[in-house]
Formats: sequence, C-alpha cells, structure tokens
Amino acid sequence: MAGDEATPPAVARALLGSALRLRRGEHLAIVSWNHTLPWAAACVAEARRLGAHPFVLLEDETAFWRSLDQTRSATPWSRPGGPVRAALSRADALLYFPGPSDRPRLRALPPHLLSPFLGSDDEWLRRARSAGLRGVRCLLGYASDAQAEHWGVPGAMWRSQLIRGITEADYGVLRAAGERIARKLARGRELTVTAANGTEVRLRLRGRRPWVDDGTVDGEDLRCGRNLAAAPPGSVVVAVDERSAVGSAVANRPSFLHGGRVEGGQWEFEGGRLRNYWYAEGGTAFEGEFAAAPRGRETVGLFSLGLNRALARGVPQAEDQEEGAVTLAVGGNNLYGGRNRCRFLSWLTIGEATVAVDGTPLCDRGQLL
Repeated sequence: MAGDEATPPAVARALLGSALRLRRGEHLAIVSWNHTLPWAAACVAEARRLGAHPFVLLEDETAFWRSLDQTRSATPWSRPGGPVRAALSRADALLYFPGPSDRPRLRALPPHLLSPFLGSDDEWLRRARSAGLRGVRCLLGYASDAQAEHWGVPGAMWRSQLIRGITEADYGVLRAAGERIARKLARGRELTVTAANGTEVRLRLRGRRPWVDDGTVDGEDLRCGRNLAAAPPGSVVVAVDERSAVGSAVANRPSFLHGGRVEGGQWEFEGGRLRNYWYAEGGTAFEGEFAAAPRGRETVGLFSLGLNRALARGVPQAEDQEEGAVTLAVGGNNLYGGRNRCRFLSWLTIGEATVAVDGTPLCDRGQLL
C-alpha cells in the first residue's frame, strides 16, 4: 500500500468526497473520541478545503471513565443533550466515530452502568434521521488496541485493513452492484446459498426492500430513512421470510461477537429456526449471549451479500462486507422491514459461496455476477 493511502488525509478525502459528497457551504458535524482524533482532525482540514463548515463534538476517554467512577447512574449524560441536538439540527452531514476506545471495559460494566450506553449508536442514528442528515459511521472507531486484544487480532493490521476498505473502494462500482443485486432480491421468491464446505441453505423472499450500503447516502436513502452509511462500505441486506430457512450453513470466516471471536461455526436450520449449532473455537461467546436472549433469538431473519473487493477476508466489524461474502443472521430483523423485534442478533459468514435467486446466480464461488 502506498504511504499516502494510509494517511488520515487520504481517509478524510474518501469520507468527505466519495462517501458524504460534502459540498461548499454545508455544515459538517464530526463526533469523535481521543483515539479517532487524527482522522477527525484530517476531516476538519478537508472540509475547510472543500469550502464547508466543520465542527467537532469530542468525548474525552479519561473524562468518560472518571465520570463513570463518580456517578451512580450515567443515564442523565449518556445521550446527546439539548445543545448537541440543536447543533445537529443545523448541520447538513454527520461523520460519526464510535467509542470509547476500551470497549471491553465498557462491556464489563455492571448492568446499571452499562444499560444507558446500549444502543447509543442507535440514538445518534435516530437524531441524524430526525434532522435529515447524510451520515457516515466510520468503523475505525471500533478498531482500538483494547478491542483488538479482546478479539486476538493485531490492532495496526486491523486499522490498515479498514483504511484500505475505505480509501480503495470504488464507490461507483459498489453503487451499481448494490442496485443490481437489490432489484433481484426484491423481485425474487427463493434464495439458495451453497458452498464447497457443505453449506446448503434455502430461504424464501417476501418482496421486502433490500438495504443497500454502498457507502453513500442519496435522496432516495433519506426518503426511506436510511441516512447512515458505513465506512468501509459494501453490503446488501434483506429481511427474509422468518419461517423459511432450511439446511446447513458452515462458516469459513470468523465472527467477532461482543463476547469474543468465534471460528468454524456450523448452523442447522429447520422451519426458519436455528435447531442445532457447533463451533470449532470460541463457541462460548455465542452460547452465553444466545442463552440469555429473549424469544425470537433462534429465528433466521437476515441475508447479506458483501460488495467491497478492497476488503481482506475476515476483517473485524466488516466481515460481512468482503466481496461475495454471505452472512446469515438469527434474531431481530425489524430494522430491515422484517417482523421479528427481538433485540438479540448474531451471525455467521461464508466466503466463496454461490448464491442464486429463483435459480439465477447472483454470485459464483465468491465472485459477484
């Protein structure tokens, strides 16, 4: 990778130019933490170069943990306050870097301190949607050294992979591929997934609108309430018939769950439900969350196909966006137009798979058609 491609200015050009398409005179809100400040600062400079007006909302990591140590409840300050909401209402675009850096420590908090922060990303999404903002959530916010250690991956390599997925993605190609695949999924009736590793799954489609994340937010996305894209981008997600999944899915990509990294997952489906499961490594990370989840946890509700050829295999938090990667999820799918409102969600990813809609291939052994 060329040196300039890995710099914060290169990330800023991709985020503000290719993804947000920031225009002269627009106001850009940037939400950042200490560990993402180099990229946020580069975005400030790039926005000004474009003639836009950026402002940064910074949460300090040390102050965050000190505040938790000194309080009995974080509820009063865990969500955007009035002045922040007012600032968002006057902005045109939002660039959101998640935090804190030490997410394993956050997840280990006692329930009364943790609960106010569950869904905090969703709160920013809701505020951005109500303000009509074009938004991008940059996954570099998750790629801290603390989180990398929790999942057993090198932090520097993880960040480099995400940066490549942002700066080397062809956003025009992503858009065209996403639209083409979405049309076929919306019109189709039956979806099949097969792979040489033993995967053979059949699902029904219900004419639900697929969610295309091509890295940009246009007028149609805003009208549909899909105002937040991911960086790196690259997936088409559709809510499938909740009673239809039949067959077996065998993962050849890791999944990075809250509880830890899991490898070699095997799921068996019958009547739309997960009936049996096995993992080669790390299965307790899935089992603990699954056992504690409410009704609806076993329902197979989502299918995703990755689009981004600039992403390497199995990049944490973006494992579903690798070109040709198939992801199947159990749990809630109502955010994508499905019927299952369960708050639990877990997934399994298969590379080099063949996908067909009504017998016509969308993807052949991991290659989009």
